[in-house]
Amino acid sequence: MAVDRNRETTQERFTYLCCTSCGTTFLSNIPTDLGRYYGGGYYHFGTDGEPQWRNNQHQQAMESFRIELIGKYVKPGSLIEIGAGTGGFAAAAKNAGFDVTAIEMDPGCCQYLTEQVGVTAICSDDPISVLPSLGEARAVALWHVLEHLADPLEILQEAIGKLQVGGVLAIAVPNPHSLQFRLLRSRWAHLDAPRHLCLIPPDVLVAKMKELGMSHLTATTNDPDGLECNAFGWASALRRRPAKGQPSQLLMYGVLGLGVALAPLERTGLRGAAVTLLFRKDRRESLNDSQPSSTAVGTSAG
Repeated sequence: MAVDRNRETTQERFTYLCCTSCGTTFLSNIPTDLGRYYGGGYYHFGTDGEPQWRNNQHQQAMESFRIELIGKYVKPGSLIEIGAGTGGFAAAAKNAGFDVTAIEMDPGCCQYLTEQVGVTAICSDDPISVLPSLGEARAVALWHVLEHLADPLEILQEAIGKLQVGGVLAIAVPNPHSLQFRLLRSRWAHLDAPRHLCLIPPDVLVAKMKELGMSHLTATTNDPDGLECNAFGWASALRRRPAKGQPSQLLMYGVLGLGVALAPLERTGLRGAAVTLLFRKDRRESLNDSQPSSTAVGTSAG
């Protein structure tokens, strides 16, 4: 059972279940009006109209790391980002020479992506309906998107279908095998009820991608995003009401000390709070061409 600790948009309680087959944790009572839980500053724009990442060197370094990681495996070309948000990664990809198409549900973000970042932005909360209209891509990125979807397998299948052979699929997701989730349970910030609908173990994603004709390139929880998620997770857990303002400097010193103490565990064995995975498309194949699998991925798992 969990409540919306991160944003306090509601006093409702939400029930998460865990599939006994694949270990995916998923929200069983998905709200019909899920969009309302994203209101009130979910996308971080300052009073000057600029997104948070514009003045945040750490976040810019994180986006640079992501595009450099992709660049190890493919040269610049067409790139599709699903769930582009305020455009930090889209800007880094464009600066690296990629031709970026961003799919984003928030109209304000789409306006910023078009007018300020200078990429093609498609405003939609249904990327599955948008992807068939797009051309093939050299890379598709889903940074912390799968956990927001009721049927992540469907979007993965569509994303793979858009990739050129040899193209790269980049994914970042909260890690249900993390040390934090095992210790914190409903207090874990990256459970983020009710916005996060499913938490898929990284080994399950790797197995499913192999079935869909993708080879596994890399997995890490120690990239800049993973380390930031570690710090955020501990800071949130130590606060009684994390939705109320920024943590104090004293608390952050405590988080730093806790992170140092737990680093030998948290930074080994893919136990970090978030995992980044890259896959390469080796053949043209969709789920419909594959044999049924005993490995389930999605909120209907188990």
